[in-house]
Amino acid sequence: MRFILHVALIFASLSSSLLAEPFAIYLTWQRDPTTTMTIQWINKENSKHSHIEYKEESATEWKHCHCKTKELPHDTGYNIHVTELKNLQPKTTYYFRIRDEEKIYHFRTMPKELAKPVSFVVGGDTNHEGVILFKDTNRVAAATEPYFAILGGDLAYACSKKNGEKSEEWLEWIQAYSESMITPKGYLIPLLVTIGNHDVVGSFGKSPKNAQFFYSLFAMPGLPGYNSLRFSNYLSLYLLDTSHTNPIKGEQTDWLKQELKKDSHMKTRFAVYHVPAYPSRRKLTSKPTATIHKHWVPLFEDYCLHAAFENHDHNYKRTYPLRKGKIH
Repeated sequence: MRFILHVALIFASLSSSLLAEPFAIYLTWQRDPTTTMTIQWINKENSKHSHIEYKEESATEWKHCHCKTKELPHDTGYNIHVTELKNLQPKTTYYFRIRDEEKIYHFRTMPKELAKPVSFVVGGDTNHEGVILFKDTNRVAAATEPYFAILGGDLAYACSKKNGEKSEEWLEWIQAYSESMITPKGYLIPLLVTIGNHDVVGSFGKSPKNAQFFYSLFAMPGLPGYNSLRFSNYLSLYLLDTSHTNPIKGEQTDWLKQELKKDSHMKTRFAVYHVPAYPSRRKLTSKPTATIHKHWVPLFEDYCLHAAFENHDHNYKRTYPLRKGKIH
């Protein structure tokens, strides 16, 4: 009897330890990446974790930061926790851990000045061949030690007009990212995303309520579904919605014009969005490509956007610099 009890206690201890491990943990930014970091993690609803502890690599004492917690949609049984660390030091390694968990993670903040180049990885349409290939691709990308990753829509391929939104595919996808996007030096790789047609039920012309998982999983871009992110004075990113949950024409274009206008001093300006303005296997007259051409491309040209990262066509594409549809 004592032997059976002893084994049972060991099993209970192991089970408790396994439950403490988050289902997925990943990073993003909502404000300047040189001084902030947003940490997100997913676990079962019965978990009591409510805050994290963090410190600089060289520090001895841990600081505490509380998080916001909400249930993921569609009764999955999982919660998502979000906490934003502020007033961090640029170009610094930080350690953090979820309260009561032994495992320690680490990340690095972006430099304040570009004394030397920094690299990032960018792509989209990530899961149309399944999660195994997605993880293999992630490991190749992570091996280059990027500072961050940008994925321009059609992430988990979890939404369709016929079957609605598949929670299990979203969960499998974000867990795969969490497990595989870690650099050889052990840094978690922050993730920035935009929305694509396979991230929303109905593909085009819908609202955020038709993309519940997308808006639950990613603190950035957040609502309304497009946003900008500024890295000190050297990089601005414009994360845009190509008519999936926000129209291209109107408020989004007005907002984009103002954001580009205020960033004339920035050394580099990139836009990221799903449906291309310059498709590689579709017609320029197709929608919403034609709408992007009419409303966004003139702004990109007028305000000297340096590059746009486009997706949707499942091709690798790069071009000469273009102006008014011609090499410039």
